[in-house]
Amino acid sequence: MPKMVEQLRFPNLLSPINVRKVQIRNRILSSGHETSLSDGRFIGDRLVAYHEARAKGGAGLIICEIGLVDERARPMANVLTAASDECIAGYARLADAVHKHGCKLFAQLFHPGRDSWGSIHGGAPFAYAPSPAPNERFHVIPRAMTNRMVKEVISLYGDAAARLQRAGVDGVEIVASHGFLPAQFLNERTNWRTDEFGGSFSNRLRFVRGVALDMRRKAGENLVIGMRISGDEQADDGLQPEEVVTICAALDEEKLLDYYHIVMGTMSQLRGSQSVVPPMDTSLAQPAEVAASIKSRVSQPVLAAGRINHAALAEELIATGRLDMCAMTRSLISDPEFPSKVLADRLDEIRLCIGCNQGCIGRIQVRQTVTCIQFPESGRELEYGVRKPAMVIKNIAVVGGGPAGLKAAAVAAARGHKVTLFEKSPKIGGGGRRAPPRPGPARIWGGYYKKGSG
Repeated sequence: MPKMVEQLRFPNLLSPINVRKVQIRNRILSSGHETSLSDGRFIGDRLVAYHEARAKGGAGLIICEIGLVDERARPMANVLTAASDECIAGYARLADAVHKHGCKLFAQLFHPGRDSWGSIHGGAPFAYAPSPAPNERFHVIPRAMTNRMVKEVISLYGDAAARLQRAGVDGVEIVASHGFLPAQFLNERTNWRTDEFGGSFSNRLRFVRGVALDMRRKAGENLVIGMRISGDEQADDGLQPEEVVTICAALDEEKLLDYYHIVMGTMSQLRGSQSVVPPMDTSLAQPAEVAASIKSRVSQPVLAAGRINHAALAEELIATGRLDMCAMTRSLISDPEFPSKVLADRLDEIRLCIGCNQGCIGRIQVRQTVTCIQFPESGRELEYGVRKPAMVIKNIAVVGGGPAGLKAAAVAAARGHKVTLFEKSPKIGGGGRRAPPRPGPARIWGGYYKKGSG
């Protein structure tokens, strides 16, 4: 029987939280991230198995990767769709798989705007946005949306939310992060319009306001509606922290959203793109300070993602009032049982994410499926999710104690073989030892997340 929350080392991280009418069992979530595990445009067996492993491992909330609200606008060819009723069956399967383990499921709804750089047929992208502000990184100059088109896209968001509600998804997330379409409307440097959707601050809020209202009208009162937004896009024409705080505070006054999910960076410029999936040489918990500023101005929960890779770090961020929930996405790729091990006080058994980005975003960028160098079972749950005992026990020698050798030895031993590992160096680990050292409590508590301390 698990310990009572009051007796746990991480009482805040492991406590439940209510978001609208949905109770989430703990504050650990897997945020929306590209996996390349879909069956074309729809959710299939591999994606269901991938998320179910994290639900079974104890995550409180899973946010499924982007689903398009408009098939004409896509960041790449292989992206989930939420733009037709054909998607409902797949989302329903995923919701059932996650719910049976006590986990909740939200799903991202997405339009790239000027950041459309792909197409199904392989031709030039069809990009449209509030204004013809160019995308520097992908060299795309979008067409300006007509007033009629803006209202049509708002309605497409509402239609998609209604589909996901019918599928049994607990909530939807408007992706206004990383410089995508909603952010392009909010930002005066990318929104040059002179109609009702541009110009004044109130007019620039009108698109997101319209999306949230249409979602609520079509999907009902029980569906959670949140927004992911970059606290700092870190780009010449990007949203700045003080602007994002003001945007969230204004939307909160109207009670339009049920939570705010804070990330960093943008996809439109190289400088800001590093923070989209921050590597190991960046500071831990980059969004913490701007998230704290937003939390001081809003009444709804604030979530954040960005190298929050240790339970003690997450506990500190929540206990000190900076955040309400921590996205520990790559930690859950590196170890799907991370939450269960924290609950059972088995911290030494956790495979900590080192931020190498090789198996996760590194593979996505070369059009391969997500995995992890520390836990190659991730993304391959159907092939390696169940480890069968060996029929014949063998004596196995593994030469080399690097990441590959260690994994081979561990898998062989887990299947029942007798394993001897040979390593010529005084220490095992190979190239993995170049990663930052495993943090101890002294490094975690008392502001471990601050710049330069990781």
